[in-house]
Amino acid sequence: MPTYVCAVKAGLLNNLQKHRIAAAITRLHSETTGAPTWLVQVVIDENEQRQRYLSGQPADHQIWIRGDIRAGRTSEQRQRLMLGIVQAVSEICGVEESAIWVYLCSLAPDDMVEYGHVLPRPGAEQQWFQTLPSELKRYLSSIGVENKKLADEGEING
Repeated sequence: MPTYVCAVKAGLLNNLQKHRIAAAITRLHSETTGAPTWLVQVVIDENEQRQRYLSGQPADHQIWIRGDIRAGRTSEQRQRLMLGIVQAVSEICGVEESAIWVYLCSLAPDDMVEYGHVLPRPGAEQQWFQTLPSELKRYLSSIGVENKKLADEGEING
């Protein structure tokens, strides 16, 4: 459902930082919106050909994060989510908050297909889950359980 793409200069982040960013965004999205963690996708996009400029000058230290989320979240939820992401990424990467830009884009749930099914409205995830094929439900449950184990061990919150 939500997909977050973090565009960064190749080599700016190490693998542990990438993992921690993905875990933090997953946790923050789930806590803020109530969506299950197994719906959150995070992509770290390091393209060596990409060049970022601000005011015509190189800006290699910038981290740009675009989140495509389902419409229906309140302004307060979206602001809390964006500011939480900025704070977490700043702490994880040692980059000033002013170098992290977050854009949230709201899409109608019926404009998205994941796991082969049109997505539900926010808050209707459990009913949607119950309509899925048994094999897919087992898979989603297993990755949700694994994510919970990581959170309980403190790996996601770090």
